[in-house]
Amino acid sequence: MASPKKTFEVDLTVDQMAFMRSMKEKFNIADESKTFRVVIDYLMVTRNVHDSVFGQSRCFRCD
Repeated sequence: MASPKKTFEVDLTVDQMAFMRSMKEKFNIADESKTFRVVIDYLMVTRNVHDSVFGQSRCFRCD
């Protein structure tokens, strides 16, 4: 059974959105929102990756 959902605004760059769309297509996911939820769900249950995901600065657009 699907959980109730709330709508939030998230700002993504063009390349980030292109990535989400490519994953949606590759894995035949219903929509981009679901694709984003898959990533969040993975991070919620895979705590051993938190330091490597959130502990590093990854600004691909910074000078």
